[in-house]
Amino acid sequence: MKAKWLCLSAAMFFVRCGDDRVACLTYATAGLSVSVTNAAAGQPLCDAVVTATEGGYSERLYENACTFSGAYERPGTYVLRVTRQGFHPNELAAVHVVMGGGECPHVQPTRVTILLTPID
Repeated sequence: MKAKWLCLSAAMFFVRCGDDRVACLTYATAGLSVSVTNAAAGQPLCDAVVTATEGGYSERLYENACTFSGAYERPGTYVLRVTRQGFHPNELAAVHVVMGGGECPHVQPTRVTILLTPID
């Protein structure tokens, strides 16, 4: 009986009774997923500073497991700037983040790798 009630409760969470609409889950998707790599050694750089800007908007992306994420549910065209001590800064322009379709739209993640060249 408990299992039946649990399934019924879960089903009501996702679909509203007597209605064809689907209830969307509330979570945010990162529009940007950036990897930073040492151009000379091919090794990932997990302690860089990655900034995304679009017009007057600017955001420092946060690092988790050596991937920098940001622009949560924010479509747009970004300029990504990466800095790290001992490396030349690098910029990547015109990085597009678009909104997906469907009944529960979220941004479609854009994944990029940016190379940093060591300073001699």
